[in-house]
Amino acid sequence: MLVSPIGFGSSPLGGVFGSIDESDGIKAVHEAFKSGINLFDTSPFYGLTRSEEVLGRAIADLPRKEIIVATKVGRYGESEFDFSAGRVTAS
Repeated sequence: MLVSPIGFGSSPLGGVFGSIDESDGIKAVHEAFKSGINLFDTSPFYGLTRSEEVLGRAIADLPRKEIIVATKVGRYGESEFDFSAGRVTAS
């Protein structure tokens, strides 16, 4: 699989820059995919897992074998860090 040279940063799906309508976020993911973007970046820090949840709903009806999701672990709040195996696995 080829990775698109540009990825979709999904922090806005978590409301990092202000609230968004979830359906608009899902439409943005679909438009990005239709435009050739197949790399989607997220983190549990983005909206306290909201970004991951919305991205998951957005890609649910897309061909999963054609999509790469990159996520991060360890930061779960403004000053909450947990790199333990249990928390990483749960994330």
